[in-house]
Amino acid sequence: MKAFFDTNIYFDFLKGRFPKLLYDSYFKKYIIRICPVVYQELIRCIRSGEVKKRVERMTRMVAFLPAPTVEMWKTAGEIAGQVAGSHDERTLESIQNDLLIALTARENGALLITQDKFFRAIQKHVPFQLILHVSEKKQI
Repeated sequence: MKAFFDTNIYFDFLKGRFPKLLYDSYFKKYIIRICPVVYQELIRCIRSGEVKKRVERMTRMVAFLPAPTVEMWKTAGEIAGQVAGSHDERTLESIQNDLLIALTARENGALLITQDKFFRAIQKHVPFQLILHVSEKKQI
């Protein structure tokens, strides 16, 4: 089965806050891919050459899932307001990206591995497979 990490897993892995053994175990259990939306979120936050090299090494090891289709973009736009609901702290861009990530998981039959509890709310509108890691320290 295909699986991919959400941006927050990559961020925490790069910062040493997501266990390497757990990260590596997913490569043994699943066919790991990268979502283009996640990649875009990841690279836009790069501020140093060293981090850029680390990201390039990490992402060179995996193939990309297909980019969101026009239909996926339309679906994200149509349901963004419903999903936003009382989640005022989230920007529309964040909701849009999360919807595109969820739709990518659904359309590719891939499992999303994340630390973001907001994806549970998205599952009410977009059925997809999810593994949620929420540490006691990091309640999202």
